[in-house]
Amino acid sequence: MSRAHYALVRKVETAMSPQAADTTLLAEIEAIHYRLLHSTLTQKQLKECLILLLYCSMATTAGIVPDLTFALPHAISLAEAGKTVHDKRIGYEFCADIMPKHHELKLMLVNTLRKDIHSHEVPRICLALDILIQIPPEDVIPAVQDRLFELLSHTSPLVRRRALFAYRSLSEHSQDILNQIVDKVQKRLDDPDYAVVGAALAVSVELHTHSRLPITTFHASLTRLLRNVWQNVSRHRSGSWLLLKVLQALQNLRALNLEDFEVISGIVRTRMSVTPLSNAIKYQCFSVVAAHPDLLASLKSPPGNLFISAIRHLLTSDNINDIYTFISSLESLEPRYWAGISADIPSVLEAWEVERVMSLLGSNDQAIRKKVLRILLKVDRTIVESYFNQLSASNFASVLQDKSGELKRPLEVIEVLCGEDGESYAQQVVLTFTAIDENPHRKGHVYEGAVEDILNYIRGSSIEFRSGCLGVFFGLLAGRGRAFDSTLATILSALVCEYLDSCPVSPEDLLRGLSSLLPNLGAAIQDACLLAMIRVSANCSAVPEDVLGTVRKVQEAAGRHIKRRCNQFLELSQTAQMLKDIVSRSKSTSLPDFVIALETYEAERQTNVPRPSSSNAVGSPERPSSRTSTTASKLRYTAYDAPKPTPRLRRISSTSSSLSASRSDVGRESEDLARTVSPGELALASGRSEFQEIARSPVSSPPTLPSVQVLEEDELASQADLISLDSPFVSEPITSICSFLEPDFETVWNSLASSNTRGWYDSPMDVLVRKLQSLQKPLRVTPADQPPFIGDLKIQISTSPGFIAQSGVALLRLKEGEEESCLWHLRCADESLRNSIKALLKDG
Repeated sequence: MSRAHYALVRKVETAMSPQAADTTLLAEIEAIHYRLLHSTLTQKQLKECLILLLYCSMATTAGIVPDLTFALPHAISLAEAGKTVHDKRIGYEFCADIMPKHHELKLMLVNTLRKDIHSHEVPRICLALDILIQIPPEDVIPAVQDRLFELLSHTSPLVRRRALFAYRSLSEHSQDILNQIVDKVQKRLDDPDYAVVGAALAVSVELHTHSRLPITTFHASLTRLLRNVWQNVSRHRSGSWLLLKVLQALQNLRALNLEDFEVISGIVRTRMSVTPLSNAIKYQCFSVVAAHPDLLASLKSPPGNLFISAIRHLLTSDNINDIYTFISSLESLEPRYWAGISADIPSVLEAWEVERVMSLLGSNDQAIRKKVLRILLKVDRTIVESYFNQLSASNFASVLQDKSGELKRPLEVIEVLCGEDGESYAQQVVLTFTAIDENPHRKGHVYEGAVEDILNYIRGSSIEFRSGCLGVFFGLLAGRGRAFDSTLATILSALVCEYLDSCPVSPEDLLRGLSSLLPNLGAAIQDACLLAMIRVSANCSAVPEDVLGTVRKVQEAAGRHIKRRCNQFLELSQTAQMLKDIVSRSKSTSLPDFVIALETYEAERQTNVPRPSSSNAVGSPERPSSRTSTTASKLRYTAYDAPKPTPRLRRISSTSSSLSASRSDVGRESEDLARTVSPGELALASGRSEFQEIARSPVSSPPTLPSVQVLEEDELASQADLISLDSPFVSEPITSICSFLEPDFETVWNSLASSNTRGWYDSPMDVLVRKLQSLQKPLRVTPADQPPFIGDLKIQISTSPGFIAQSGVALLRLKEGEEESCLWHLRCADESLRNSIKALLKDG
């Protein structure tokens, strides 16, 4: 976006540690805060500050949430006074990302949104509607309601679609607002634009769900729409997408008649072309029909033959998605229609197909295994129970041989067998680990994969299931006197910490139960138990003396780390207020987040680390950025001058092929990682027009140019720099190559990776190109819209005419920046040519 943005991102990505990167980011936030308080900024400067703040908020590590609400008034001001839609968008997007849900400054947005919605410019209307969809202020409804109703009939489909979604977002404040547009929604279901129809479908489902409108309100429109879309599905680019949306709406509205059933039957029987949505449409047809058992019962012929016969070819496919579609569709239908469990309806599947389905219990895909188990459970529960007994005998033997990954499958069967019965699930888990722990050779071993699976399953379950499950676990823990294996002790410690506030057992009993486990556990599990005890003690009015005595005995015989943890418990359990402060710092109630909060507190207590100073921030002209300026007063001697940067030459030895290969692998990994980084809102610069056909422009006398900052890459930066000079939107190179660019440009560019120079140029790209023409050397220019490296202007400077070669050539890539500037990247192995180009840039 700008020189300051580039410098900040580069400094963060080349930081020696995440903590150093966070220090840089927090310092930048403080520097921008200072600028906003003490300077009068132009719109360009304000826009740059907001983008830098957005980048800082996204780049900080987990657990650090910087407070950026100080910039909200400036963002609202930019949204109000922005001269272009681009400027206004940055102000709006900052508010959407940073403003809390019930922030008082939302009132200031109302007038701005009202003005933009009443505009006659489609981009401004769409921008305001986007913000209404993201952060709908309750107070804006009276100001925009009449205009929103008009926009439902706007000539632009972009506006009509957004207006429908804006109504749905505003309905969270007032459900009555949707009741006023029922007629409009019905008209939009017949809209010629499929995107608008999709929005109308979403609003119709919302109306039926929350406004309790009768099914007949939209059913006739949906039936007509289903038939029309199916008849034209191959003629419209979005036909498959809309067909899937219509089927989902029919399922949500629970509306289906014989006419709909005929169309759906035709969809299932048709062999659709293989597309990402074809399998989804097939499965959705099964789901819609399965939701109407009364309709299926009234059919003359069983639906199993019709539907399953149409998809049985998927069972033999080599594509895992086809198999998943078949199993999911089979699961949605009641077994009495296809399994032969009813005397009047024979089995639809043949013997080899049943065998094929049973073999999927050994699939490597966990989702397929679970679906097959649920299907078998519907057919006959004894089949699953028998399978579990066989699996337990064989897999427990594998577990005892240290194949802990095999424990996943018995746990999956337990999940399916127990269903929503949390108490039964907890009891089966305890019995499973008790059976495994009976072997003395595996005592003390923790099955980490099983711990993670069980905790995730409990966390994602319903409240009723979780309540019954936790009741069993906590009851066993509070009972004391029972020995738990290491895996169960770890699970209990995590559950106690995460669900302490909803625990039916008193904190004192939990402490006694956890402390009774300590003497029989290894150091790693003792650590988890002690951490859980520290958390529980925050809810205790007084820690029982017998618990303190047990911890002291463990401390006497423990190693250094456990002694430290015991000491933490003994100290913090006596200072309830301090412990509650640590708990409040935790990002969530989970045990890992509590550990982070606890260790952060200990680090702050033991070391007095000053808060990052804004003087280290990048791009703050009002405040000094030199590190020596902040530390010079503390030095007792005259500081040495900063070393002058010198270019480093890298040579690849032909005799060290293995070392070269390893370095190239590291380079590729760094480059791949660079492409995943999305620093702030760099995408905002992608919409600017690129320089075209620059090589054919007339040559004029070189003007006086501003100084250019040249950044030499050292060894660390060359490997750790995650700022790819390629545009984040670079597509794959296409086959057509510009006629005046040699086809090996990209190859030579990659081969010159060891000869890098980067910098920022404060004038437009055409000025820089004309300056390069003054070198009186052969110059070839490729427009930014031509491959390779689409988005960058590519320049070849040669010492003599001819093909591109590594020697005697300089390759330069230019990326257009904000406000008449550009970012340049030079690669040149010829030292003389490289120095002449750099001197030209510096001395211009």
